Amino acid sequence: MTIKEIISAFESGSRANRENIFRQGNLIQLKGSGEVIMTGDLHGHQRNFEKLVRYAKLDQNPQRHLILHELLHNTSSGQSECHSYLLVAQAAELKARFPNQVHYILGNHGMSQVARDEVLKNGQPMVRALHSGMSTKFAEKAGLVIQALDDFLLSLPLAVRTENRIWMSHSLPSERNLDNFDDDIFRRKLTLNDMKTDSSLHALTWDRSHSEECLNRLRQRWDVDIFIVGHQPQAEGKRLCHERMMILASDHNHGCFLPFDLVKQYQPDELFALVKPLAMIM
Repeated sequence: MTIKEIISAFESGSRANRENIFRQGNLIQLKGSGEVIMTGDLHGHQRNFEKLVRYAKLDQNPQRHLILHELLHNTSSGQSECHSYLLVAQAAELKARFPNQVHYILGNHGMSQVARDEVLKNGQPMVRALHSGMSTKFAEKAGLVIQALDDFLLSLPLAVRTENRIWMSHSLPSERNLDNFDDDIFRRKLTLNDMKTDSSLHALTWDRSHSEECLNRLRQRWDVDIFIVGHQPQAEGKRLCHERMMILASDHNHGCFLPFDLVKQYQPDELFALVKPLAMIM
């Protein structure tokens, strides 16, 4: 992609994020019949992204939804430069092509990029590596790409909720942050200052170690039954926690994804049984 194409992808993706017909505040509310393909973190994994797009066949399935998150920051060790912005641009372009079928939700690496709050992976400072990669590629015009990327990330919704009571977000607030968690972040327009300082937004994208009590409280609070998240690395690509929370990873050769129906009512073990390996997609 040229610099013009990349910036155009971020700008058109931002518009599509804001104009999504299923968006209410910062929530995507999926109602009616259809299918969902939920993914885990991708972290710059080009091949797995391409597999998911092939599997989704969005042009042939107008009631199918593809949910993406955490495409930024290729986490391979030993990298001083990161070019995962290219994958994010491809996802933004896909969002613009299928504005009401592709839903890209915010993760902690996206927050870190916008806030310039450094995050380490395999000992590498990923925000610095990303900016280094863009500077090498675009020289004095790198700032234009960085600004367009930041604007796209600021336009992202935070979570997806379905009519059959399934909640999908990058992570969830843990019990230690639940009492002070402010649901207003789902209703108001997010700002740069929110990315830097909002503790509820930080909890939603960064927290780990969720207790069964925490999940039960969130079920009642958000009127859902099952949670699907990423954020926590999974060597086998999937894990079921406390029967109600599924963790997916899509950023390696054992990565997984979860297709499910928007109308059918699922027990947690039934839904978890539908998780598929990305290796099955040719």
